[in-house]
Amino acid sequence: MDLKTKFIIRALLGLSLGMIIGAIMYVLSVNDNEPVDKVYLLMQLFGSGIMGIVGNGGAIVYDFEDWGLGRATFTHYIVTFFTMLSISEILGWFSHDILLIVVLAFSFVYLIIWGTEYFVWKKEIRQMNRQLGLLKGEQE
Repeated sequence: MDLKTKFIIRALLGLSLGMIIGAIMYVLSVNDNEPVDKVYLLMQLFGSGIMGIVGNGGAIVYDFEDWGLGRATFTHYIVTFFTMLSISEILGWFSHDILLIVVLAFSFVYLIIWGTEYFVWKKEIRQMNRQLGLLKGEQE
């Protein structure tokens, strides 16, 4: 499957998941006695959908064969972070009082993602090297 098709599939999945999460967060944040604010709900769904597209669709950078894990993770982090910051500012997702906590939490999650991916890739490379060693030994 080519990168364009992978991106489209991931972006559509991200859009769907983002909108579902946005709807759940809207339901959880609104009091039972409040009427549904359709414009606010649509804005939240749109913002959550954009986050899903950027987060999941943007993960295509991990498929660029000439990019290392660090470059892909940093690029995805920067694009996702600034998208989240922009959307949260427009839609009021976070108060400015907790912005530092949000930045730290966001960065911590990315550190965990990077660490996990690093160890997964390291394990796969070791396994490939073992398989190449076996093939090399068979050919001699």
